[in-house]
Amino acid sequence: MVSIEIPLRGLRATTLGGYLSALGLLRILATQHDTTTRLRWADDLPVLTSACSIDELTAWLVSSYRPSPIVSPWNAGAGFAGNGKSVEAERALAQVEDSQDPRLAVLREAIAAGRKVVAEGRARGWAGESLWVKQHKQSVISLCRNAFPDEALPWIDVAAVLSGPEVHFNPVAGTGGNFGRQELSATYLQHLALVLGSEADHSHAAAWVRAALTGAEDVPYRRGAVGQFDPGRAGGVLASIWGEPDKQGFVNPWRTILTCEGLLLFASAAVRRNAAEPGAAWPFSVHATPIGHPTASAGETAKGEIWAPLWERPANLAELEQLFGEGRARWAGAQAKNGLLFALAISALGVDRNLAAFRRFVIVERLGQNPIAIRATDVPVALRNEHALLAEPYVWLARLRRKDKIPAGVATLLRQCDQALFAAITGSDTTAMARFVISFGRLHEAVARSGRLRQDIAPYQPRQSRIWDPSPGIAGQLELQLASALASLAETRPERAMPALRPLLTRVARSRARLVWADSPATGSELLGSTLAQALAQAHRLHLEILKGTPGDTEAPAAEFPVGQTVALPVLESFVAGECDDEVTADYLRGLMALGWTTSQPAPAHHGRALNPVLSVLLPFFAAEPFRLVSTWGPDPVAFTATLRPRPDWIARLIAAGPAGVLDDALLRLQLAGCRPMVGRPPDRAGALAAHHTGGTRLAAALLMRVRTRDRIQALSAATATRPDKASPVTT
Repeated sequence: MVSIEIPLRGLRATTLGGYLSALGLLRILATQHDTTTRLRWADDLPVLTSACSIDELTAWLVSSYRPSPIVSPWNAGAGFAGNGKSVEAERALAQVEDSQDPRLAVLREAIAAGRKVVAEGRARGWAGESLWVKQHKQSVISLCRNAFPDEALPWIDVAAVLSGPEVHFNPVAGTGGNFGRQELSATYLQHLALVLGSEADHSHAAAWVRAALTGAEDVPYRRGAVGQFDPGRAGGVLASIWGEPDKQGFVNPWRTILTCEGLLLFASAAVRRNAAEPGAAWPFSVHATPIGHPTASAGETAKGEIWAPLWERPANLAELEQLFGEGRARWAGAQAKNGLLFALAISALGVDRNLAAFRRFVIVERLGQNPIAIRATDVPVALRNEHALLAEPYVWLARLRRKDKIPAGVATLLRQCDQALFAAITGSDTTAMARFVISFGRLHEAVARSGRLRQDIAPYQPRQSRIWDPSPGIAGQLELQLASALASLAETRPERAMPALRPLLTRVARSRARLVWADSPATGSELLGSTLAQALAQAHRLHLEILKGTPGDTEAPAAEFPVGQTVALPVLESFVAGECDDEVTADYLRGLMALGWTTSQPAPAHHGRALNPVLSVLLPFFAAEPFRLVSTWGPDPVAFTATLRPRPDWIARLIAAGPAGVLDDALLRLQLAGCRPMVGRPPDRAGALAAHHTGGTRLAAALLMRVRTRDRIQALSAATATRPDKASPVTT
């Protein structure tokens, strides 16, 4: 027997109905006709491997297909009430009961069992106004499980899970099989009557099958309720925003039948039914997370999410039953409970390794209270580097999310963090990580200002610093390079070191080994775009004061932080000249300090213009190491070592009065160290330099940053009659 591949263009996974229909076709073929049938996905196109051609499949479905028993005696609209309120549903049940078709034997047995359940439930006093008293629905479903034939149990496991006195419904099956006014089992039976009933037109049935499988749109469809699975076909030619909406869609009966058959693969497994979280009972079904798709809205009612697995290797029914039976999507040792956790599970390979991707469908209430399945996101199954960065911050965000009555501003920032985290972890947006850094920093500061939240939520404290490798479009930003260099500054290299500037610029302080909230930044300046230079300058002043008070040798200590990334001269000069966006820099810095991240970025090329003379004079004084130089003043070059240290009050004087007064000291110290100044014109070199209009506050902020020794020597050579000693290891 030769197997052929059949592309099912009419059952594409562009809708949840198409996806389920492909599963349903595989299921009924493998159980009733050809056990070797397999299915794979080519993107969203299902490809069936079978010994049958399209013509043979069509003929078999019309003449030999045996429908699965899908009945719902627990629903008032399923036709079992017998009160005349659901006429079409009652007629559909009667048609099956009256039929002598052997293909409907199991379905007739399930309906008979349903009748007995209704009679016994009424005898026990469970009846209500429509059919059942609400508090007894759990008892009715439990009775169905005991009375139904084995073939009918999968539908119960799809529709509901019993957890003590409560009933939990699978979002993929609505409320126990109800979708607003549509009852799925009744619709299923009505459509079966159209294609398999005694009055069915077999030519129409065959045409509908072929259209469903091939995607042909050349057959007339039925008008009827589409339901949540194929919302694109809802609303007909009379649908209008100006008049009464057309509530009837275009329905292919076979799509409904195959969809219901495919739903049975989503039956809850016993291992998941016994889990602590009832919502995790169904495979690949989680609580809704209102992010990650263009139409997401914070106030929208969402019933849940279905993460439909896609696989590229042909799989048989036994393999898929195992896949859906496990429904594995684990993160941090537990089953994923919402869409964000599911995305984290995929990025950490907490799912089956043979899957290519997941297609996410979010079930929301729109058009009144009608649920519809919206296609949201495709997430490839791959280990993503972003997971290592985002897993730890997610735990802090989840802790915050569990708090009651979160202030509106904090809630907005939390949603922005979730949106950026989801986009980053799914790889759907190359700028998402940058947005997450910014949003997390803003959120952290908002929590710090909330008196109620900061009592319950401690500051975020990363276990270790991590390196974020930004995307190429972001890596070249001068603002990010500045922020990363500042965020990496530290006094020592312990594994859990806190950035040196974090307690100076944010509302966080260290108390022994942990972080605590502070009332205000130690610098007294909020880290905003308008105050960035002021805050950094004050942080530099405080740093020098701390160094001044450190006991030790009589020689002044090095002013440069011993640990941290260096800033290239072009970046530093751009900051001094005010060419960088301070708001963006502050946002990046706030986020990177809170997260404990730095970045790995290539240094930019020099802009080619002459160095800022004021920066050239002052920059060498803030080095960590002495300089090995050669004096070029005089007839003979002279090698010497220069140790340059700033006065402790220089930064305060730069902030208060600008560079003029500080330059006098600096030029004198250069002269005494053997570095003859060459900038400015005597006799008032300092005044000539001060006329360069370099702001003292921005200069004080810039001098806080770490700079490579060779760049400091370059600056020194530009300001004095010196050049680096090529024999010195310091310059290499």
